[in-house]
Amino acid sequence: MTVFVSPEISAGVQPKGLRVGLIAASAIYSFTAVSLTASDSVQLIKVPQGATVVGMLVSATHTAGSITIGDGVDTDRYHAGYAMSASAGVSTMSGMYVPYTYSTDDTIDATISASVSMSLGSGAINLTVIYAMDT
Repeated sequence: MTVFVSPEISAGVQPKGLRVGLIAASAIYSFTAVSLTASDSVQLIKVPQGATVVGMLVSATHTAGSITIGDGVDTDRYHAGYAMSASAGVSTMSGMYVPYTYSTDDTIDATISASVSMSLGSGAINLTVIYAMDT
């Protein structure tokens, strides 16, 4: 399993925004001639302790295979199977989502769920997360 990191994931840096109310954080991870296999993941967005994710949009372009969107505890907490393709549209959280509040800092990750290696000549995963902070 290989873990890739988006530019938005830097040691010690949290998303900018007020610490009360709704905060939108976005990340784009661009692939260039990389081979991904099942269980590889991309850490996309940091979420701070106390954050409750209330909305999410994901899209991926010029790619093949599928991904799940989750975190360090549950790899498919938000989306169980987003099929990536050159013509894929934007998708939201899937299933009967129950708001989850983070008890520690974590990251929102995209995990490759394809059963075989795939070669991505180019493309990107785009993720926007909206989370609420009470304090």
